[in-house]
Amino acid sequence: MKPIELLLRLAKIREDQAMANARRATGQVNQAQGFQKQVLDYAKDYENQIMEGAKTGTTVAFIQDANAIREKLLLSSAEITNQIKGLSINSEQALKIAMQAKMRSQGLGKLVAKAHLEARRKQARSEINQMEDNYIARLHAHSGTENA
Repeated sequence: MKPIELLLRLAKIREDQAMANARRATGQVNQAQGFQKQVLDYAKDYENQIMEGAKTGTTVAFIQDANAIREKLLLSSAEITNQIKGLSINSEQALKIAMQAKMRSQGLGKLVAKAHLEARRKQARSEINQMEDNYIARLHAHSGTENA
C-alpha cells in the first residue's frame, strides 16, 4: 500500500471520529433543550396551580410555596439556557472540525484516484510499447541475412 493510501485511510478514520464527536455534541444540545422544555413545563404547571388556587380560595401558604417552586424552576431554566449556549458553541466547533476532516479525506481521495489513474495509464502505455516492440521485432525477423 502506498503512503498516500495510508494517509487517506487515516484521514477517513479521523473524519469518522470527528463526525461522531459532532453527533455527540449535537445530541447533548438536544438533550439539554429537551430538559429545559420539561423544566419550563413544570413551571407552567405550577403557574396553573397558582391560578386555580387563587380562583378556588386555596391557602396563601400553598400559593407562596407553589410560586417559590415556580421561581426556582424558571431560574434553573435560565441556567440551562447558559449551558445550552456553551454546548451549542462546542457543537458548532465539532461540526466545523468534522467538515474540515471530511474535506481533507475527499482531497486525499482525489489524489489517490489520480495516482491510480496515472498508474493505469502508465501500465497501458507500457503494454502498448511492448506490443509495438514485439510487432516490429516480428516484422524485421525475416529481413536479414537469411538469404545471403
